[in-house]
Amino acid sequence: MIATTLGLLLLTLGGPAGAEAEDAAILPPLPPTYRGLGRKGRLQFEAGFREFMKVWTPEAGLGPVFNATSCAGCHNRPLPGGSSPTFVVLFGSQGPEGFEPLIRSGGPVLQARGVTTDECSVPGEVVPPQATIVTRRDTLPLFGLGLVESIPDASILRQADPLDRDGDGISGRANMVYGGVGRFGWKAQQHALYQFVSTALVEEMGITSYLRPDEVSPQTGELSCDTVPDPEDEGAFYQITQFLTLLPPLPRTGPPAAFRQGRTVFRELGCHGCHREQYRTSSPTGPNLPHRMFAERRVRLFSDLLLHYMGPDLADGIEQGDATGSEFRTAPLWGVAHSAPYLHDGRAPTLEDAIAAHGGEAEDARGRFLALPEADRAALIAFLRSL
Repeated sequence: MIATTLGLLLLTLGGPAGAEAEDAAILPPLPPTYRGLGRKGRLQFEAGFREFMKVWTPEAGLGPVFNATSCAGCHNRPLPGGSSPTFVVLFGSQGPEGFEPLIRSGGPVLQARGVTTDECSVPGEVVPPQATIVTRRDTLPLFGLGLVESIPDASILRQADPLDRDGDGISGRANMVYGGVGRFGWKAQQHALYQFVSTALVEEMGITSYLRPDEVSPQTGELSCDTVPDPEDEGAFYQITQFLTLLPPLPRTGPPAAFRQGRTVFRELGCHGCHREQYRTSSPTGPNLPHRMFAERRVRLFSDLLLHYMGPDLADGIEQGDATGSEFRTAPLWGVAHSAPYLHDGRAPTLEDAIAAHGGEAEDARGRFLALPEADRAALIAFLRSL
């Protein structure tokens, strides 16, 4: 079982095994993991935690261009593995041939910083003049991703209704990635956790791995100030993946009465049409099972993990996989109280602002929300903050 009070989130599960005393002194408390994990699992979790907190340097392979020097530099609220107000810039262009990620000009992710050593330096990237699309992406929380990965593809596909055959105005569809159902990222552009981690390492820190062995070429076109042979990662991506697999969702908070009242409003508004309350993980023989202890568990993430058209105001123009420039994965709501600011670009400082910005398939639910009496609106927000 997962810890059920926020206070337990501040407890460690023992010191980081194998770490030197100096490392233990500078690391924050180890987040909780699942109970009953066993000694081997706990050691994997602790090793992954140390890699998640590790500050990369040019001597270890950082750069030549990058946005952060550690995973925890962006994912840190309320604990390591969470979100933060940090964002990255994405750019591209839209032309006769469709969306162009401008890879040769440093796209689609802008690496704003460059390596500086005693011998040389690399400038951070800037948005090139040929970019017609510029947006930003807020940091996603990473809690509970092992459970999310354990949801069978078939369960997600059963919720899809791309032609809106039931006439409810909601037409979610899956982002199919390399033959699997995408579920990670703002546009569900990755279907496996190891893909998510290896992509983040190379795109945000310039750390290559055997899955992503090629450096992100800076806008200068020259791979200078990076003398570490590729792949630079000798196991960090695997250990970080283990850490995130075993990092549980944040516990629910709030009184049961507020939960029940707000949940009623949530359903009356039709929010559950996209923010599906729960899935169930695979059986012990399921194809999406990264850890056997996750078999047949409920996953109360409040998302269908599908792509939805969100209207022109939220559209960012970025296409990833099957996702168009105006489609986004339904954002999971578990732990949402700790992940402000909201929406893909962090434009909404509060949950009320985030709901009011919904459009497209959520237009009707948004209208009902704006017409709510104050008491019902407060109950809804209390419910969301309790998830």
